[in-house]
Amino acid sequence: MQHNFFFTSILLGLSVLVFTGCSNPDARFAKVEGTVTYNGEAIEGASVTFTPVDTAGEAASGLTNASGRFTLTTAGAQNAGSGAVPAEYTVLISKNLTTQVTDPDELAEQRGEITYDDLQQRLSAKGGSTTTISHQQMLPEKYGNPGMTPLRVTVNQGKNTPFDFELTD
Repeated sequence: MQHNFFFTSILLGLSVLVFTGCSNPDARFAKVEGTVTYNGEAIEGASVTFTPVDTAGEAASGLTNASGRFTLTTAGAQNAGSGAVPAEYTVLISKNLTTQVTDPDELAEQRGEITYDDLQQRLSAKGGSTTTISHQQMLPEKYGNPGMTPLRVTVNQGKNTPFDFELTD
């Protein structure tokens, strides 16, 4: 009798471990996808971030492709594109264009036309590098600002219809 109890306990314990170990670690996430357009045009390279309104959610983000399509991933998820935790979210959408104008002397050094020492002398003579980096927001600021965005969504457990955002000026 004790022998059967021992093996029954072992089998029960193993069953619990198997079922627990086989559960989907991303099951708490709902798949979230959609599109972003601006004045009717698909936006490529826009950052889409769902920021939770309260503590029930976790921030999730994605980037738009050439068709303006995005799929969200939450940092805590194990699989890319796993989605977002069901909750209410504020949506932030932004796209920055970064432009760099490199100092002509630095370019000459990179091409091997002058030595590093020559570059240092030239930069010293003119008071430093003239390389500039500028950032330009390509979408209206209100969509990328947490205090201004009018975009709010609710992610439900299971399948959600695509979230399509039509941005305008």
